[in-house]
Amino acid sequence: MKIFFAVESDAGLDSKIDNRFGRAAYFLIYDTGKEEIDSMEKNPFLNQAHGGGIQVGNHVIQRKCQIVVGPKFGPKVEEVLKAANVDLIIAENSPVKEILKKIKSGS
Repeated sequence: MKIFFAVESDAGLDSKIDNRFGRAAYFLIYDTGKEEIDSMEKNPFLNQAHGGGIQVGNHVIQRKCQIVVGPKFGPKVEEVLKAANVDLIIAENSPVKEILKKIKSGS
């Protein structure tokens, strides 16, 4: 399973959730099957004038992520992700490694 995180830095599992989903500085994708980071990239949609959140949502779907973790989600991107059966988890200012522990433990 792949989990998509909208994060504020490229510090790997120590990266914290960015306070802006569509305008997050970086994206981290973690593969739970391999127990490793699948990718870490700068947000290519960071400077979009409009619709950045939806573009990020489509990016999540293209990357075949089943879970998305971010601070909050706008109604349009939430609709896009839910239509693709992507689960949304709201987390603020937490490191990726702490969120992964909670997801793996089922809390």
